[in-house]
Amino acid sequence: MRKLIIACVTLAVLAILAINSVATVPVGSTGILLTMGKVEDSALTEGLHIKLPFVQRIISMDNRVKKLELSTEAFSKDIQTVSATLAVNYRLQPEKTFSIYKTAGQAYESNLIVPATHEVLKSVCAQYTAEELISKRAESSDMMRDELDAKLSGMGISVTDFNIIDFDFSDEFISAVESKQVAEQLKKKAATENETAIAQAEREKQVAIKQSEAQAESVRIAAQAEADAVKLAADAEAYRLQKINEQLSEKTIQNTLAERWDGKLPGVVGSGVTGILNLNDMLETE
Repeated sequence: MRKLIIACVTLAVLAILAINSVATVPVGSTGILLTMGKVEDSALTEGLHIKLPFVQRIISMDNRVKKLELSTEAFSKDIQTVSATLAVNYRLQPEKTFSIYKTAGQAYESNLIVPATHEVLKSVCAQYTAEELISKRAESSDMMRDELDAKLSGMGISVTDFNIIDFDFSDEFISAVESKQVAEQLKKKAATENETAIAQAEREKQVAIKQSEAQAESVRIAAQAEADAVKLAADAEAYRLQKINEQLSEKTIQNTLAERWDGKLPGVVGSGVTGILNLNDMLETE
């Protein structure tokens, strides 16, 4: 009986030792090996690992992407209070998990990420006015992400995504922004109405010009038509006279001269000095 008890105790001790000699690191995690509370400067991969029972223990650190949402406040460049709700997606770098554990233990989120996020928000907001934080939200968000990633990367934490969920300001500032927006809208409306009036005036001017050009063209066409009619009439008259002239023969001319002759001969005939004869003198001599 005693031997049986001793054997059972021995088996139980061996079983306890065996159970405490192995540990499993889950998928997506890194194992941190502690020897008598001291962190070993190496990270264990996922899977089964052997350790010294009661002397060593393995702590799993999740390396998968995690999301942190936090609300914080800062001051803008123009000394406006900025209340922001931020979302940070991050993951632990497997090769530096032991360093993270050494620095902040398993409370790395509250000890490292949250303070760094507060600091980055204050740093970036101080570079923009409150109005610029609204109009350049994407730009300021990218700057915060880059600065936060640079700050946390040295600690072994990578920022995979960063978003500004909400920006909030004082009631006075919001009222001032709304008033400014209303004034800008009224200004744009007035500018639009002015441009519309100018465009309408220009259209009316072009219509008047076209009408004047049409009237002038109409007058020109009428004048040209009248001139063409006069020319046609003149051409017709000239043609008529030409035909009449062509119809007059030498005989017609002689008949006309004969009809109109008074029976008197010309007093002088011939040409030159010696060839001229005075018919009247000759008639008187006879």
